[in-house]
Amino acid sequence: GFDGVLLNTAIASATDPAAMAEAMKLACRAGWLASRAGRIPKKLYATASSPEMGLISPGAR
Repeated sequence: GFDGVLLNTAIASATDPAAMAEAMKLACRAGWLASRAGRIPKKLYATASSPEMGLISPGAR
């Protein structure tokens, strides 16, 4: 959690300070909502979260 966010320079230096202030407000809200949603459980080893079926070619980068 956090108790405050210092944003004076980001807002004051922006071309559109009102839009920057709104963007920062929404970013803080998004972070708060994400923390309330909770993280996925930790695992000892990584597992794929997406199926391999439908890939153009396995191992492609």
